[in-house]
Amino acid sequence: MRVVSVLFVGTLVLASCKREAQEAVAQAKGAAADAERAAKDAATQARNAADQATASAHSAADQARSAADEAAAKARRAADDAERAARDAADQARSAAGAATDSARRGLDSAGQSVHELTAGDQVQGVIVSAGQTVLDVRPASGAVRTVHTDDRTRWILHGAAAGRDGFPIGSIVRVTYIVANGEPLATQVEAVDR
Repeated sequence: MRVVSVLFVGTLVLASCKREAQEAVAQAKGAAADAERAAKDAATQARNAADQATASAHSAADQARSAADEAAAKARRAADDAERAARDAADQARSAAGAATDSARRGLDSAGQSVHELTAGDQVQGVIVSAGQTVLDVRPASGAVRTVHTDDRTRWILHGAAAGRDGFPIGSIVRVTYIVANGEPLATQVEAVDR
């Protein structure tokens, strides 16, 4: 479920970034089109002004050329700005997608570790040979002594009923059900077994 959530969130982040990039590109295209229209309009105006003023004064044509040059320069700057904005938006989208992919990968790795730990649990039955505050050493009928950790959620069952930890002295025969947490066996239940 956690993997699905991470992938869902990653997909949403990627979709959001893609949308932002598309919007930035659309805005950039719009700005470039506006700039191009402005340049064409300015050029048209300049040509018209030049045609009207050619006979009477060259200065009007010079002014029109200057206005056209200025409009064209503005259009080029606007197009450059739009292209830069589109590149920046695309870079941000790629970065966000990479971050989402990394996050999903970490989530999958974590989920894989959790599944591995969940399936690594087992039971051991034997005699308690030593005990500490949070540790039991149990010697099975065959094999080496097994060390199992305990915590405040470990259930202690004596003669079919819940009991305290002090009801299990050294020498008691027990069946320990454990899981693996952080690479260590952790007892979920310690049950007294009749000899």
